[in-house]
Amino acid sequence: MSRTCFLHPHTPAVAECTACRQPVCEVCLTPINNKPYCEHCAVNLHQQSPFWAGVFSALVPGLGQVYNGDWFKGVVIFLTGWLVLPWLYGIVDAVLVAQAIADGERESSTIPPGYIVAVLKVGVPVLSCAYAGLAWAAVSALLFTLQHYVAP
Repeated sequence: MSRTCFLHPHTPAVAECTACRQPVCEVCLTPINNKPYCEHCAVNLHQQSPFWAGVFSALVPGLGQVYNGDWFKGVVIFLTGWLVLPWLYGIVDAVLVAQAIADGERESSTIPPGYIVAVLKVGVPVLSCAYAGLAWAAVSALLFTLQHYVAP
C-alpha cells in the first residue's frame, strides 16, 4: 500500500517532510537546501545563500558564520577580525559553508529562520559601522600609545 499526502489524501506522496516526517505530494513539497519539507514546516526556513554569507562576513567579521549557524566560529572570527587574516578566512569560509549547506552536503547546526535573516540584512549596516568604529578606536589608541610612550 503506497502512502498518500497528509494534506491531499487522494494524491500519492512523493517524499517525506524532513521536519515532521509527514508524507507530501508534489504540490505540497517545498525543497529547501536540497531537502524535502511540507509547506507548514518550510514557512520559517530559507534557502542558504552563499552571496549573503559573503556579504555579511565582508561587512562584519564572523557574521557570515552566524548566518550559517556556526555561532562559536563567528564569535572567534569577530574577536580576531582586526588581525585581517581571520577576517579574510571568515569571508571564504562563510561562502564555502553556505554553498555546502545549500547543496545539502553539510548540515547547519541551526539555520536561522526567515525573520532572523531579515534582521541580519537590516542590522548589518549598523554592525559594520560599530565594528569600523571599534577598529578605528583601537588603531588610534595604539598610535597614541606609540607616539607618546615609545617615541623620544
